[in-house]
Amino acid sequence: MAEIIDLIDKIKRYYKFTPHELRGLAISILAIAFIISFKEWGSTSFDLSEGLYNLFNAVLIVALSILVHDFGQRVWGLAIGYRVEFRLWSFGLIAALVIAFVSNGSLWLIVPGGFMLHHIAAHRLGWFRYGINYFGQAMVALAGPLFTLMLIILLKVLGVFSTNPLIQKAIMFNVVYAVTSLLPIPPLDGSKVYFGSRMLYAFVLPAIVVSTILMIVNVPIFLSLVLSFLVGIALWLTYYITFENKAYLGPR
Repeated sequence: MAEIIDLIDKIKRYYKFTPHELRGLAISILAIAFIISFKEWGSTSFDLSEGLYNLFNAVLIVALSILVHDFGQRVWGLAIGYRVEFRLWSFGLIAALVIAFVSNGSLWLIVPGGFMLHHIAAHRLGWFRYGINYFGQAMVALAGPLFTLMLIILLKVLGVFSTNPLIQKAIMFNVVYAVTSLLPIPPLDGSKVYFGSRMLYAFVLPAIVVSTILMIVNVPIFLSLVLSFLVGIALWLTYYITFENKAYLGPR
């Protein structure tokens, strides 16, 4: 109970966005919304009103997805003693826009940015004492894709009761978002998970990728999660036997 009260206090004190973060989030949301609505500015010829309508819908999808992703990281960061700061990745957004133009909007690269961790001065004992804990950073990074996966599950459930095409587009967007965020490229979440714990990364990457892909092809949610867990365990064991176990045993 004390931990919950402490977390609620941390959220009240530190769960807020700086002007720099808000500016970065706004730029990321608008740029990515433009990318996913690139092909929707007129069915046969350019139509400004149709394009703006689709861009507005895309902004709603992207904003919800990024904020849910960020929410998971911020709350988990606060739970273990860090304040999370969103950082815009300008190079990634420029690359994503170039890819959108080159592919005529057929390829989505969802890379809004990364994050930095800051110690919370009044809550430093317990998880770490000196410097940034890299495994803790990996867990904060992992919270983002996990919350994205939970959002996909929620959207899948809503899709059972509604045929709104925006729900299907939101599912597809979050699948791409979850997969690209786990790429081991700084400053994406995947790089922090990889450098924080390669063993964790060996399980998480295949598990989340498989589960999200299976949900696209309308495999039942529970079966998707079970199959992705089994695939994750299998590849984790393969990685452990092939690399980590040899490193511990050394040459013979």
